[in-house]
Amino acid sequence: MDETPMWFDLPSNTTINQKGAKTVSICTTGHERSLFTVILACMADGTKLPAVCIFKLKNILKEKFPHGIYIRANEKGWVNKQEMLWWVENVWTSRNRFGNPRSMLVLDSFRGHIVNSVKNRFVEKNTNIAVIPGGCTSKLQPLDVAINKSFKSKVKDRYNNWMISNIHTFTPAGKIKRPSYSTVATWVKESWDEVDENLIQRSFKSCGVSTNIDGSEDDCIFDHDSLLNRDNEVLENFDNSTDENYEEEYPEETNYENKWDVKVVVEVGQEEDNDKSESEKEEDDGNYDYQDSDDHGEMRHRLSELKKYIR
Repeated sequence: MDETPMWFDLPSNTTINQKGAKTVSICTTGHERSLFTVILACMADGTKLPAVCIFKLKNILKEKFPHGIYIRANEKGWVNKQEMLWWVENVWTSRNRFGNPRSMLVLDSFRGHIVNSVKNRFVEKNTNIAVIPGGCTSKLQPLDVAINKSFKSKVKDRYNNWMISNIHTFTPAGKIKRPSYSTVATWVKESWDEVDENLIQRSFKSCGVSTNIDGSEDDCIFDHDSLLNRDNEVLENFDNSTDENYEEEYPEETNYENKWDVKVVVEVGQEEDNDKSESEKEEDDGNYDYQDSDDHGEMRHRLSELKKYIR
């Protein structure tokens, strides 16, 4: 199980323009920083649990959303303790119609996963949780090693098809309106349905999560590079970062112009948001709180060395 931020605008990082141009105009709806959260969960046999979209709203809008996906709303659009408790009851528990068999759930160390109320609820549901240390999800979290990338590339394809279509509505100022909540929910549902079950199975094995204890699948451990290559995924221009690198707080939404200028060969750095005090951060159970430490760096080094011996 993993939560991942998604954007209403997904402009490509490549385009075609006259050689030597100093700026390139890219058409968008101006909502590159308008975010919502998607919760994805799957089983080692390739079974996919229903996706969940959490929008930054006080109440769920009366739009026609697709079947087979859950729509949630809160004022921050984040996963928090309350959303996790809801997810356990409505998504995780529904995976088996005959009760709650003994299971193991792989989670990262995001604070909303490991508060006592959530851990106690997992105990009630006969579930053991395996918490991945910060800095290790790119090697040990099945969703992070390949599944999220495949899913997001499919969502981006749908966004691109939507952008090049001639069927758009416009604001009074002449700007293209961003896709509706029901539209992006449909993209999420269809993209999640299209993720290959075999890719899910191999992702679990590459992270060392297997029911075979005879060592017959040990060759798959840490074999992350071949996962997407074997599926011929077109991800050359896709962001290869993992969700543990996201800021603790989503950036504020800003309305940009439809066309914005991108300077050629300019590196843009992300500044950390240090506005929150330490006491405020402690109060939030559901903010993204991934912090790397020297211990985690050492752990990544050891994993890298271990990978050499396995191969």
